[in-house]
Amino acid sequence: MSTDVNLSTLVVFVVYLVAVLAIGVWAYRRNNTMGDFAIGGRTLGTFVTAVSAKATDSSQWVFFGLPGAFYISGMRNLWMIAGLTLGFYLSWRILAGRLRTYSERLNDWRDENDTNESVTLPGFFANRFHSDWLRSVTAVFIIVFYIIYLGSAFIATGVIFSQIFGSSILTGTIVGAIVVTVYSSLGGYLASSYTDLVQGLLMFGSLVAISIAAIIRLGGPGAFFGAVTDQNPDLLNPFKGVALVDGTWMTTTSVPFVAIVSALAWALGYFGSPHILARFMGMRSAKSARGGARIGVVLSITLLGSAGIIGFAAIAIFGADLANPEDAYMMLVGELFPSWVAGIFLAGVLSAVMSTADSQLVVASATLTEDFYRAFINKEAPAKTLVWMSRLGVLLCAGVGLLVALQGGSILDLVGYAWAGFGAAFGPALLAALYSKKATWFGVMLSIIAGGLTVIVYREIDTIGLYELVPGFLVGMLALWLGSAFGPKQRKNVGEAFDTLTGRTPVVAH
Repeated sequence: MSTDVNLSTLVVFVVYLVAVLAIGVWAYRRNNTMGDFAIGGRTLGTFVTAVSAKATDSSQWVFFGLPGAFYISGMRNLWMIAGLTLGFYLSWRILAGRLRTYSERLNDWRDENDTNESVTLPGFFANRFHSDWLRSVTAVFIIVFYIIYLGSAFIATGVIFSQIFGSSILTGTIVGAIVVTVYSSLGGYLASSYTDLVQGLLMFGSLVAISIAAIIRLGGPGAFFGAVTDQNPDLLNPFKGVALVDGTWMTTTSVPFVAIVSALAWALGYFGSPHILARFMGMRSAKSARGGARIGVVLSITLLGSAGIIGFAAIAIFGADLANPEDAYMMLVGELFPSWVAGIFLAGVLSAVMSTADSQLVVASATLTEDFYRAFINKEAPAKTLVWMSRLGVLLCAGVGLLVALQGGSILDLVGYAWAGFGAAFGPALLAALYSKKATWFGVMLSIIAGGLTVIVYREIDTIGLYELVPGFLVGMLALWLGSAFGPKQRKNVGEAFDTLTGRTPVVAH
């Protein structure tokens, strides 16, 4: 890029970064309790929650990994878009309303006079099943998989800064990590959610605008898809396997059943991702679930579909000349727009990175504070102390995530690994917590351990290309049944409490 391009882009970036930091400062004064920091005091409406949830979900992989996947192998990646859209919709319809209601009603199970609500996923599990063992196991798996997820986000910041400003990837990684850490530690969930609203709209606008601009450049939809099929007609066939080999797109085989199942299985990740579930807990009302589902589907189809179009546009405009397929978005921005507009759209990439990283930092730090410090070290800690401990937790998690980022790796690969871990570890457990009276604390704990470890182990031994979320989720379901059926029996008052939650028995005042 020229100096002029760098200067105009720099101006846009500075304005953007100042804006998100300002949101962090604004939210700083509104964090008085742990509930404020972790889930924003349950004050956010349907639109903000839906856009924030989608922005948090649609991280750097939508700008780097997904266009790169379409560039390499074409329409076979449509199955992943279908799975993700279905999963996002079902999570709103099946989980959102109940989780919002139950998490508010469940107080600390060890003290009936404690009015603190369940504001983290480990706390929700502990209070639902009356087990601090369950709290600890949940917290450990959250931290482990979030460190991996954060690593992918910080890698993306390094790529962005290096390509725009000519800095080293190391420098860009460190600068991006610092910015996200600062406003996340200041403002907590509120800062994360409102910056996600801004970032989500910026992501939405930039992806759509680049898709439309690319189609216009190539002469309309017919010419656009014609330029793609000129390389290989099977690039537009979701049932055909295509690979880029030595500068040519070659049809390799039909897309195997295992690959389709693996792509659709991305849907299951939504059932256990704490940064998405925190949005459900933080809704102003459980009634937001229905409207959020509709908004979410529109956003999902538009965002992910635009990412696919961008991958095809890179094929049509650059041919096989891209050295790194994950650069498709960045290269098209420079090709299609003047420098000042390019700066806005490149800020959209940074938005994607930050919208996920900030949410992950808030959830991870809240877990450290609420489910380790408050639960086991200082139960009587004042609200202000807990908020400051959470801010320190943000710094700690960001530091470890930065270390992971410095090890390198594929962005989409790291995201897929963490996504599988969350879905397999917490998906079956959360469904049981919301819908099953027979599930026990031991069965849920066994499910979390078995599902999470299966993802880790299966990834190392897989020989058929099956996404590790599939066996992880199935093993988690099996472990849930076995542990609940044959493990230690549940206390009677846990079942009675669940009846109260679901409205099957009247609430008895004490």
